Amino acid sequence: MIKKIIVHPYTALLGRIVLGIIFIYASFYKILHPGIFALAAMDYKLLPLFMVNLFALILPWLELFSGIFLLLGFLTEGSILIINLLIIMFLFAKGSALVRGIDINCGCLLPWVVPKISIRLLLQDLVIFFVALQVFFCDRKVLSLDKRIRRSIQSSK
Repeated sequence: MIKKIIVHPYTALLGRIVLGIIFIYASFYKILHPGIFALAAMDYKLLPLFMVNLFALILPWLELFSGIFLLLGFLTEGSILIINLLIIMFLFAKGSALVRGIDINCGCLLPWVVPKISIRLLLQDLVIFFVALQVFFCDRKVLSLDKRIRRSIQSSK
């Protein structure tokens, strides 16, 4: 019963929608305020200083476009792969900060909604990762542009 729910195409559709919204939402403030995001990224002490600004400029746009593409079901395989890799990176960064005892805000969302890094936040990211894995393995392109494009290409042959 639970396996049927997990592998159901509509569960993957719901996961695509939720992940798309999360990543689009998370990108907005970072795009509008890359300097503040760069400072938050620097707090993790994982990147060399010369890479922080580039990271702060690229990552939010990657989140935005991956989120939009997931919502639309466009280039879904690539988008969900990128999102899974981003979540793995976030899990590593937050886990590393926890292990090293660095007391910082995560830098994930708007400044007034920025939680401190904690086990709870790490577990929340793990749940998001499991949703992303479910979409990666079970997406059947329900309500997706990928499916429409494929059909139109096949019908034109």
